[in-house]
Amino acid sequence: MKQSVSSMAVQHGLERSDNGRLQTLWLEFDQPCNLACSYCFANGGSKLGDEACLTRNDYVSILNQAQQLGVDSIGIPGCGEPLLPCNQEFTIWFLHECAARNIYVTLFSTGEFITLELAAKLYELPVELMIKGNSLDPEKQDRFVSDPSRSRNIRGYGKARNRAIEILMAVGFTDESRSIAEFGRKSRMALVTSVMTGKDGGPSNYDEVGDILRYCRNRNIIFDCDTVLERGRGATCGMSLQDELQKTKMVELQTIDREEYCNSWPITRSYAGTTCDRFKHHLYIQKFGSIHPCIGSINVVLGYVQTTMLQDAFDNPLMQIIRARCYGGVCGTTCANFSDGICNSCLGRSTVNLNNAFLEKEGYVDTAGCWNFRKNSK
Repeated sequence: MKQSVSSMAVQHGLERSDNGRLQTLWLEFDQPCNLACSYCFANGGSKLGDEACLTRNDYVSILNQAQQLGVDSIGIPGCGEPLLPCNQEFTIWFLHECAARNIYVTLFSTGEFITLELAAKLYELPVELMIKGNSLDPEKQDRFVSDPSRSRNIRGYGKARNRAIEILMAVGFTDESRSIAEFGRKSRMALVTSVMTGKDGGPSNYDEVGDILRYCRNRNIIFDCDTVLERGRGATCGMSLQDELQKTKMVELQTIDREEYCNSWPITRSYAGTTCDRFKHHLYIQKFGSIHPCIGSINVVLGYVQTTMLQDAFDNPLMQIIRARCYGGVCGTTCANFSDGICNSCLGRSTVNLNNAFLEKEGYVDTAGCWNFRKNSK
């Protein structure tokens, strides 16, 4: 099942050619989580209502449509913990369904419940594991996944996560030659974090994230680093950096990667290492069935999988506005990074009024710019 995807992409579904077709999906699972991250985009561990969630038959229908459309990459974000013991049977079932359709899966996990037996089982499936990696220090990592305001103080997670990293490397998830031969990827394991700093003595990885980059590069682990997505608890966690601190840290990471590892990449507000291009080839499906352009554009609803075909959602007039880069505001009209194609103005971080009503009335995506603004000379 070899894929022809750039090894520089932090995630399998990124860095795609614009062929006008749906190529990637992200799907939420209706699963609990045992951690209490104060920055969780999905409000993990919180009851969000009694709305019916997708069934196995719904997921099979989605996968059948995806296969017919040529989708080869599906991501499972951290909306719950897919490898929690009570969730494992469903997750393994889903991975086998994807394997039967030649679809590669990017699976986000805390890593805590990975054993040698489970790692060996996962290795045989077309999956890359995105492991939570806010800090390499076990005690500090525990603080990142705790939420004292809700009396949730987690202990022992950091040690279990570090043990899982060693297991996955031993099984072969970071074996470059095998990963390239089997999947066209340099690695099948990532450490995932946002650059964060807490107020009033809260946890911070600002001074550590450069070392996390080095740790990953020295072990052929994918370094998947971004800025906090201000959705769910992430909107109120108070862990987002001030603009100048964000820019300074991204420049530092860029410099380390270029000077120490010969990796060159442009700075954007989202990922360190690549530019998000999901606007042109992607859909995001929540666990209740609603379809959206991406994880950061939940207020744009393109339909529901129970009644809307994926192709129809991808061809929705609102999605066509996004796919055509019909952007106004600061990014769309005055930023050289956007006009030069270096940045695509993250829908979840750099837009305003991003909802059906505005797009239907105005016909463009309204943008607010960011700390990486570069004035257009035209």
